[in-house]
Amino acid sequence: MEDIKKIAMGIFHSYEDSYLDKEKRKIFEDLFENFLTKVDKVGTMEIYDAVIKLAAQYRGDFDHMVKTLKEHSLLPE
Repeated sequence: MEDIKKIAMGIFHSYEDSYLDKEKRKIFEDLFENFLTKVDKVGTMEIYDAVIKLAAQYRGDFDHMVKTLKEHSLLPE
């Protein structure tokens, strides 16, 4: 669970750091729409909480989202 918390915090910080870059922000927002809406249909959860919930309920989707972020160099290895 600690690894998931670290990854969730990393995703949150990376999104915040990349927010002003339109291309990077679009990648995040597309991934969030595809994956986080499974656990947060109305989009009111904090990213950190939604990522943790995604990992708990849909581990394959969580792993896919993390892999995609790493492929775009938006999350450190």
